[in-house]
Amino acid sequence: MTAFLVLLDAALSVAAGAALAGLVRTHLTFAERALIGVTSGLLVGTAATYGLSLLLGLNAATVLIGPALTLAAALALSLLTVNPRATWHASWVESRDRWAQRIPWFSILALAGGTAAVVAIFAHTVYSDAGGLEAGYPTVWADWSQHLTTASSFAVGGNIPPVNPLFSGTTLLYPFLPDFHAATLMTLGLAPGLALAIPGGILMVVIGLQVVALGRRLGLSTGAGVIALLICFIGGGLGFIGAFSDACTSHGFTATQCTLQYVVTHPGTGVSIVGWTLHDLPGTVAAQHRAYDGLPSDGGTPPLPNMQWYTPLMAWWLPQRTLLFGCAAAISVLLLVLAGASSNGPSWEPFALAGVLIGLLPIVHLQTLIALSILLFVLLWRRRRREWFALAGVAVLIGGIRLAQLLFSQHGAGVTPYGSDAYPWLEPGWLANAGTAANPSGRLTLSIGNLFGGAIQAVGMIGTADWWGFWLANLGIAVPFLGFVALAVAVRLAGGRVGRVLTGVFPVPLLELTLGALIIFAACNLVVFQSWNWDNTKLLVYWYLVIALLIGALAAAWWRGTWPRVAAIVLVAPVLLTGTLVVLRLLPWTPPQDAVTGPYTIANTQELQLASTIDRVTPKGSVVLTFGRPNDPVLAVAGRIGVMGYGGWLWSYGITFETRYTDVQTMYTGCAADQATCPVFTLLHKYGISYVEIDNRLTDPGAIDPQEGIGWWADQGFPIVGRTDHITVYDVRGLG
Repeated sequence: MTAFLVLLDAALSVAAGAALAGLVRTHLTFAERALIGVTSGLLVGTAATYGLSLLLGLNAATVLIGPALTLAAALALSLLTVNPRATWHASWVESRDRWAQRIPWFSILALAGGTAAVVAIFAHTVYSDAGGLEAGYPTVWADWSQHLTTASSFAVGGNIPPVNPLFSGTTLLYPFLPDFHAATLMTLGLAPGLALAIPGGILMVVIGLQVVALGRRLGLSTGAGVIALLICFIGGGLGFIGAFSDACTSHGFTATQCTLQYVVTHPGTGVSIVGWTLHDLPGTVAAQHRAYDGLPSDGGTPPLPNMQWYTPLMAWWLPQRTLLFGCAAAISVLLLVLAGASSNGPSWEPFALAGVLIGLLPIVHLQTLIALSILLFVLLWRRRRREWFALAGVAVLIGGIRLAQLLFSQHGAGVTPYGSDAYPWLEPGWLANAGTAANPSGRLTLSIGNLFGGAIQAVGMIGTADWWGFWLANLGIAVPFLGFVALAVAVRLAGGRVGRVLTGVFPVPLLELTLGALIIFAACNLVVFQSWNWDNTKLLVYWYLVIALLIGALAAAWWRGTWPRVAAIVLVAPVLLTGTLVVLRLLPWTPPQDAVTGPYTIANTQELQLASTIDRVTPKGSVVLTFGRPNDPVLAVAGRIGVMGYGGWLWSYGITFETRYTDVQTMYTGCAADQATCPVFTLLHKYGISYVEIDNRLTDPGAIDPQEGIGWWADQGFPIVGRTDHITVYDVRGLG
């Protein structure tokens, strides 16, 4: 029955998306229309289900009615505009005729190979093993525990209308729609791991195809688009040199001998060093004992200092589900707007549908909204049409209230148990900023004076070796290449023939997006948009998308000649080498002691049984005092509401929690002295706590109180709801 319901939901979502994409009369290729349809059906259908669930609750009926209503609404609009079958037929005939002239075997094989790789990778994200719930990658364990918590709070805990499941009694400001979609699949009976992995894998394939389609829309070849998507997924910097260093030292050479300077200055032994390094390199690659992209969770010493740009596959596309949903929406918007803006006649439909997708971004991915707004501003400046009013009007109508809620909510505090989480703030030069003696963190509060002073400081850093060294180590040629393109465009705008020659391989629409990418890059080198400065990468992903398209365009142009083909390989290969090494480490030949494919336990058998008991015997929406571990089964599996979840997440979201943190510690410590003045019971009432979880793993990541009064709580005589070897859950509702 579950399979039937899930397939029915998928069919309704696809049909709804097809109807929405079919309303666009502006010319779209068949691939563009299909990709936009899949994305629109998924997002709009899920949003419709959410609206229904606010009225009728989340159940199988509302899950299926949501996309069905979206389909009905699109068909109703078609009565006033255009028959979707006609637009789809026109796109299909065009593609069929083109394929009849030449079958795109390269594209077919690339799609088949890429899809197979995505299936293999996402099948290992979260799975059941020996009765427990396991993650296959450390970044997935770290991030999907939170996504499981949010999804389970909807599907299992009945958290509708939603409160923050990690911070009871407060509004859920986190962009929840991707996790709500997982909750809809769980409601239909799908296992939690599959509910997260299946849409993630589908969107990964969709985004890959969208990157190619965007390249084609901008005037690039399919080959250029494929290069761009590879860079977007596994692009990186110079970390791969660590593999050569490790191969060299593994043969017995010293660290000093395993440097380029030594090899050049000692040519006699240098030849031997190079030869034995290349001899031992395959073994080093097969048994990588450290992460060559510097990802901390994958272990080992980073090959270069201050490595912050990790392989996108492992740092973004696998763990960050909201980014997957947001990126699919953003590229769909760009395809729609570029198609509409290039139309000779009126083109209201693509702008209106783009407005719908933009309006949903405040509950999908806020950083995507910021980056996309910058790119669209440049396109608006370059392509002024009345249809932009439709885009803005629809977007504000759908997302205006939520956006205002986010803008006017409290943005962190200057003091929390984890340090300041106030945002936005200024960090000139971003993570390349090593600080000063007077200001070691490099952090500046946001003010008019600091904004100007910080901008001057950021511009000044461009002339420093530290800034260039940071970007070269982390992203190789990306920043120098962008600088070259920017200078060439400036020369071209000044009327110079040299500028036209240097930029001739880049279509004008791509250069327009490059201007937007430059603005994103500049903004991220001055302003930190979240509490955690590393989260600026969630905006820089769109800057990197444009960089990838630029590199793809140049490499594809050079590929047409014999010697330029060598230059194309030299251009692209270093960008992909580090990420390729990271992906190779996922393969079965990696020795167990060096593997990073887990398993990483989210919940063991006992914890799953405990979660089942809690779900069966406690009311939905119950507030539980939990111990702060990110993979707490009471939250991640049973879907109950925590007084305070993992503090690292709360800090990164900019939540003010210093008072609650102290109160939670007080409750966990208990009262060894006078029971009459014990504050614990008053605090239990204050936070509306019905159940208390006692966990004896006092040194685990996230554990709130190493002085937990385990014995004190055991002596209070509260009824025990359930227990494992480490966890005991007490029912404290008897306090009245």
